[in-house]
Amino acid sequence: MLSVKKMDFEFCFEDSVFSETRDRSAGRDESYTAKQCEPQWFCEDTSGDEATDEHTILKFRADLSYRQKNFLKAFNEYGSCYELLPAANNAMRRDVQEGQARCLIYLRRFTEALEITQALMKGVNNTDHLTGALNLQASIHKHLGNLKEAVSCLQQLVTLQCFNPHVWVSLAESYQSLLFSASHCRNASVNSSETSVRDCCVNAFIRTVDTTDMKDYKITQRHCSTNITFPVFKCCENGTQLWIWSCASFIRARILLQFIQPQHASFVLDHNLKTQDYIEEQINQMGITEECNTIITNIMSEDLLAERIQEEGQIDAKSTQALNTFTMPTDTEFTERWFTKIQSLLLVHR
Repeated sequence: MLSVKKMDFEFCFEDSVFSETRDRSAGRDESYTAKQCEPQWFCEDTSGDEATDEHTILKFRADLSYRQKNFLKAFNEYGSCYELLPAANNAMRRDVQEGQARCLIYLRRFTEALEITQALMKGVNNTDHLTGALNLQASIHKHLGNLKEAVSCLQQLVTLQCFNPHVWVSLAESYQSLLFSASHCRNASVNSSETSVRDCCVNAFIRTVDTTDMKDYKITQRHCSTNITFPVFKCCENGTQLWIWSCASFIRARILLQFIQPQHASFVLDHNLKTQDYIEEQINQMGITEECNTIITNIMSEDLLAERIQEEGQIDAKSTQALNTFTMPTDTEFTERWFTKIQSLLLVHR
């Protein structure tokens, strides 16, 4: 007869498991009044409210002033808030500094705003921080007329958010501005033998200007939707490159907007369609042919697949990551990544 060996697993239950269930109904009749906050409660005297930190109240007041476009008041309130913030509260400190920089931009105190963004750049430790700082820097450099620096910031933003159509639109516009600025078009006078960009195309495939057929290398072009006529400009050596980069960036933005359009509705859809109309207008003014358009569209959509679109209508973008796991390409590496193939194919068709 086999003997059964007793195995003690040392499992036991607490006595409380077998005790009577606590009556949770006790005290239900006691009244409970939730604290209600009136609109803009933080604008009132809250000195006796120990539950709310003073710096939080100042932050709320500054945000409201900014929303009301009282930028000087908002800037001062952000400053008062920043002085009270603990050094360890890095997230709120960055938020307040970004608010100060935005106020200074509206106050046209660009140099001070740039100093703040440079300080923000030194303290970045993830891609979200970097995105916020680069957005501010790009805006400030545009206002200061530092177009090359603005383009560099936007190229870095595209690297961080290559599925964001609005960043691509901003980059395309900056390439356009750089093209006209580099050629000193704003101060030039219109030559008697005006020639449009379309009439100066080398051929039907790539719209670039042949300066040998133009007296004094001068041309005119209607540039923007406000019907402002930019003066003539002298073609620069990299004019063709800038033209291609601008066209490609506009087309990339259009592709992305079309990808997410089915998931949009109401005012979001309206904004999407208006942006697409604006892009079409810019592309038409740049004189791009249908075949050239097709070539660029095919190349700029190579990394896009329908399954990348998520249910909420957003294209799967780069998630937040630490900077030690992210490598930012140089400006040269960026243009090689996005535009070299386009330039090569367009030159084949010349």
